[in-house]
Amino acid sequence: MDSIPEKILYYSVDLDELSKIRGEVREFLGEDCSDIVKGRIVFCLDEAMTNVIEHGFSEPDSSKIELRMKKNKGSWKFSILDQGVPFDPTKEKSETWKELYESGADGGFGLRSIKKIMVVRYQRLKNPPRNKLTLIHTR
Repeated sequence: MDSIPEKILYYSVDLDELSKIRGEVREFLGEDCSDIVKGRIVFCLDEAMTNVIEHGFSEPDSSKIELRMKKNKGSWKFSILDQGVPFDPTKEKSETWKELYESGADGGFGLRSIKKIMVVRYQRLKNPPRNKLTLIHTR
């Protein structure tokens, strides 16, 4: 299967958008993968979008979060673009699950999980200034 055009969607900076995002990702993946793979990908997108909404904006914001989804011959590629606080998760040290659990950490499990399931890339775009987080899962 050759690559197909990207599907581009826009969401408000609001946790209420998460159910729509999960549905769109499931629909996009369709029957192209097993339920287990689909569940993992949906989980990763849900975690990433939650982090953007909860940590990227200190107060309600009228900007939109852009989600780009693309099927390539050997992978699914998801890019999240936002105008929130810059954060590069690829530079963040991922503690082990055991370290996170034993420390009583309030966070870090989602990011650690995403990095285990997907290839994670980050770019800080300049014009307009935005974050671009790309998550890639092989097919």
